[in-house]
Amino acid sequence: MGVFGRLGFAATRVEDLLAAAGIARRTFYKYFASKEDVLVAIYELTTHELLRVVDGGSDAGADPLAGVRSAMDGYLDFHAQNGTLLRILVEQAIRSDSALAPLRKQFRTRLVEVLSRAATARGRRSFDPLLGVALVSALEGVSLEILEKGATPADVARAKKTMHALLGHVFG
Repeated sequence: MGVFGRLGFAATRVEDLLAAAGIARRTFYKYFASKEDVLVAIYELTTHELLRVVDGGSDAGADPLAGVRSAMDGYLDFHAQNGTLLRILVEQAIRSDSALAPLRKQFRTRLVEVLSRAATARGRRSFDPLLGVALVSALEGVSLEILEKGATPADVARAKKTMHALLGHVFG
């Protein structure tokens, strides 16, 4: 993750990844076919962790949106420490020809399902999935906006406040 964060996706070479990991080329190719495969693994790891946090907020008796807020805050906090890497992941995932594109689609679908369950748990009889898509898209948009100029702690705090306000409007 550090190599991609430091060099960017285009400039990163397999040799850079080998040196950072301290492994031989043969070992690398035993697990990965390319640097794109490494990026896919990083994306899967980060999105899996976010979904784990979201699902952790669905404990009995807890506010059904607690996990959503916690994951959103964690995701936005990640911007300040790993902005370059996150920007690479988001930009690559948005590209339709990227290996990350289908993973992004699955991740977004899972997030919309979580939002729908949270709405139902809060007593809403129906939740238009398009509203969930809009919320997830807003989060992506806010993410790209603050990453474009380098996510400062103030930017992250403002992004959290904005996304919490959106959730408040949607879920009341």
